Amino acid sequence: MGKMDSGYAENLLSGKNALHLKIAEKFGYSKYSFDFAHWFFGRALGLVSLCAFLSYWVQADALIGNNGIAPWSEDLDKIEQITEQNPDLSKYSLRPTLLWFSIPGGHTTLFVIGSLSSFALTLGWIPLVSAIFSYVTYLSLMVVGEPFLSFQWDILLLESLLLSLPFLPMVRFHRLGSRIYFSHWSRILVIVLLAKLMFESGIVKFTSFAGDGTNTWLELTALEYHYWTQPLPHAFSRWIHSLPSWFDSLSLYSMYVIELALPLCFFLPGNARRMALIGQVLLQVAILLSGNYGFFNLLTLCLCIPLIDDQIIPSTITNRFSKGTTGTVASKSAFRTPVLFLLFSIFLTTAYGHILNDLKGNKPTEEEFLEVPEWIQSLQAETRVLRCFNSYGLFRVMTTTRPEIIIEGSMDGKDWQPYEFKWKPGNLVQSASFAGPHMPRLDWQMWFEGLNFENYVQNDFTRFLYFRFLQISANGGGQDDFANLQKVLGEQEFFALSNSPSHIQQQVLQNYNQLLGAYLGRSQWLGNFLEALFLQNEIVLRLLAEYPEFPEGPAQLRVTLKHYRFSEDKTTFWKTSEIPKASLLIEKK
Repeated sequence: MGKMDSGYAENLLSGKNALHLKIAEKFGYSKYSFDFAHWFFGRALGLVSLCAFLSYWVQADALIGNNGIAPWSEDLDKIEQITEQNPDLSKYSLRPTLLWFSIPGGHTTLFVIGSLSSFALTLGWIPLVSAIFSYVTYLSLMVVGEPFLSFQWDILLLESLLLSLPFLPMVRFHRLGSRIYFSHWSRILVIVLLAKLMFESGIVKFTSFAGDGTNTWLELTALEYHYWTQPLPHAFSRWIHSLPSWFDSLSLYSMYVIELALPLCFFLPGNARRMALIGQVLLQVAILLSGNYGFFNLLTLCLCIPLIDDQIIPSTITNRFSKGTTGTVASKSAFRTPVLFLLFSIFLTTAYGHILNDLKGNKPTEEEFLEVPEWIQSLQAETRVLRCFNSYGLFRVMTTTRPEIIIEGSMDGKDWQPYEFKWKPGNLVQSASFAGPHMPRLDWQMWFEGLNFENYVQNDFTRFLYFRFLQISANGGGQDDFANLQKVLGEQEFFALSNSPSHIQQQVLQNYNQLLGAYLGRSQWLGNFLEALFLQNEIVLRLLAEYPEFPEGPAQLRVTLKHYRFSEDKTTFWKTSEIPKASLLIEKK
């Protein structure tokens, strides 16, 4: 494949804009072509999408099925009630999903369509159409999967599929060497997405602070905690943690360069771009080797593909995959230019707003230039229905403890047997497992809920209410039960509140409503999960590695929060420490 015998070079040199040509030649862009990246990107994106669909599919019945932890049908029922009470709201914008329509087979049908379309994209079969089907089906499944599908790589996958549409060809089969037309700017759009992901992730590390005002990234101590506090470490994570402190320092400074400086090199020609590419690949491989992040690393590596020029691809590879091609040139599609312009405009505008917020951080500031204009906020709100044009910020605040939820069951309150998860820590001896591109969503969510749990137990009132909410949910309680203040508080507590001064009653009710809203939004799934354990729900139990088998389910469940960290003893993988007042006993009623 010659340097100038390519779709990219042909587009560039055949353009009518002489200035465009002169600029390209001046900065050396005309020396490089990107046909291999054009051919390979769609296939890689399809493979990542297929991994995401299959990983979600094997868990879907337990997570969002009719007998799962958070059934999607119940979620849509709630949304429908909300929109009926508020005519200005649209149920389709709140939950943009095909599940609103009576689809035979429900979510299973969407998984079939999404997996097949992703597989077709992997093969290069009608890439543009395949990507559209993958986007629509994943969007439909993601919006009804909260809180289990609220991770940054889920929205990153959606945004990658949407922004890649102008870059993907509309042909029956995309063959390498067929010289299919593509716009230089469609490739740039994908690169800008990668740059935004990295740049935002770098900025927030300097502008986001923990509740106590500390910032381990600024203090250069973040990696002292990262490997054992991250959601799902694996066996290699402990080995990396044991390396000398100079390795942590080197990794930290390298990460800052890769996230903040190298993204600027994405848009430069030649070796500068290649250096940035190598840096991104090394970072993603390092993250992959140090923890379990599902398909995130593969997806980010996929976004790096448009940085690969044909000139660094060995001819043996290009000749192998281009053998037998006709060399015909596909015509330019009329709709691509306006679509590309629209996507670029929305992307850059919303990204500007997100970066302003990132620079402002989570501390109060009087800097007016960091305030996001109202029209940009309005655009961000209007485009939220697409679940794209998002803000990113990986490891915004580094956690310095690892609160782990331990669940045990018993028939008599004396003999307790643990429920062991497949990926999250529990057994002190067993080392953490490597999950690869699989995203174990229940295990991940247990990590987030452990942080919520730790926050609630810091205060007597929030701890008391959190425990009561879990007890009600675990025994099948619903919205009516939570609305009954006397039932939630208990007879004695309700009587004491009734005889308190009015200002105390108002303050208690205000705090109660705030915590209830937080619980229903973030933590109710845990209560539903405990109910599934009481009922011996086989569909949900399949998500676990080991669980006690009681004839009619356990009579009691004990939920305990403990601090975990890597053990220095080679005979155990973890060591624990107790957290005061962080244990709850729930009886089945």
